[in-house]
Amino acid sequence: MEAKEVLQQIGQYLYMAGIAIKDGAIWLWKAISAWYATLPLPTAIKLFSNDMANRYLFFGISVFLLIMNIWAFALFGSDKSKAKRKQRRVREGKLFRICFFGGAVGGMIGMHVFNHKTQKKRFSVGIPILFVLQLIIDSFVLGFLAFWTFF
Repeated sequence: MEAKEVLQQIGQYLYMAGIAIKDGAIWLWKAISAWYATLPLPTAIKLFSNDMANRYLFFGISVFLLIMNIWAFALFGSDKSKAKRKQRRVREGKLFRICFFGGAVGGMIGMHVFNHKTQKKRFSVGIPILFVLQLIIDSFVLGFLAFWTFF
């Protein structure tokens, strides 16, 4: 077989695997929502009424986000320093991954404090988009946990 045929076959297998994963996720979602719908309302509310567990979860997520933002800020500073000294640099993919997994605020601050990667469209547009998405998701998650924990 030629390389082109092998690549086409691999592509077909990946496509079929993606469809299978999507179908499995839909089935799992339906099964969980059907189970959750059978719970009486007070029991469904009690899933989030354990104050101590919610408090640990709230502060755990907060500490995780703080660490990720400090790490992203430090990585942007380190990459700028390495760029000036013409040393081996931090990969752009790593910078994006850290920003994606909670460090967008630190990454955005690091970009502007160190004036690093501000000319690249990928960063000057991508990091603020990640920031807005994280702001929405984090405020929803932490607000939800704070509501069930502190009120």
